Amino acid sequence: MKSLLRLVVTLCLAIAFGGIAIGQETTGEIRGTVKDQAGAVVPNVTVTIKGVSVGFSRAVQTDERGTYSARQIPPGTYTVSTDATSGFAGQTKDNIQVGIGTATNVDFEATAGVSAQVNIVDSGQTIDATETKAQDNISAREIDALPKGTGFTSLLRTTAAVRPEPLGGQYTINGSTGPENSFIIDGQETQNYKNGLLNTNNDIPYQALQEIQVKTSGFEAEFGGATGGVINAVTKSGSNEFHGEFGMGFTTQELNAARRPVLLLQNITTIPSTGQGLEYLYQFRDGGTNEYPTASLGGPVIKNKLWFFAIHGS
Repeated sequence: MKSLLRLVVTLCLAIAFGGIAIGQETTGEIRGTVKDQAGAVVPNVTVTIKGVSVGFSRAVQTDERGTYSARQIPPGTYTVSTDATSGFAGQTKDNIQVGIGTATNVDFEATAGVSAQVNIVDSGQTIDATETKAQDNISAREIDALPKGTGFTSLLRTTAAVRPEPLGGQYTINGSTGPENSFIIDGQETQNYKNGLLNTNNDIPYQALQEIQVKTSGFEAEFGGATGGVINAVTKSGSNEFHGEFGMGFTTQELNAARRPVLLLQNITTIPSTGQGLEYLYQFRDGGTNEYPTASLGGPVIKNKLWFFAIHGS
């Protein structure tokens, strides 16, 4: 088997108070309310959102109702903080998880005195109670922990609605076959335009992905080209810290099941009377070991403004 070498390079640029919108859904939202200890809303509070696992920084203000909303937030882990204002102390909440197509609620209770930091235990799941569509999000943490192959599609079978489709070599979603589904990476449809199946060279290494979203029903009109389900994947970006990894994967034929023997008819005229003429041909496993090296590196080009992430995989 020939090794396929791929190079996925993602340059991520985030500018405070701004963003770039694309056709398909690739981001989430952080929203919430700031109130004082008496339950009264606190307007004009600056809320700052900084990425931990992704390169991103944005500041928004609460309105007259004490609410704020920051949209087009790339999936990942964030720190959300409020500044000290009007006699209230600033607060910081860590480990805030944002998923594709979901709204994460982060509320603050403003208190007088010194600044405070609140540590949030990350469950790895982001739940948006306002959504009506059926979808499963596989976060970067789950991608690292789940059993998988080399490409990101090997993770799809971990969701309840996805089943392998042996004949087409693809997957079914709620019974819909491969051509009825849509595969999207960073907002771009990647399936073959002739048969609707995902090409092998578009099954990028799972190490390149920040999150995978599997939509099974009730999804938005922007995904109207799919009558079955939607596989929506977003690649990683760099952050304000340098991170990288090296890895090597192996597959060996010794772990595969032996092939079934084939029954051959040597002389069909002698079989009814003597039973002779039948012979089993035993097939042997293929030899050799496949190797899959990977290497990735991400970090800042200009802190809080420009980041990079590169991966070399096979």
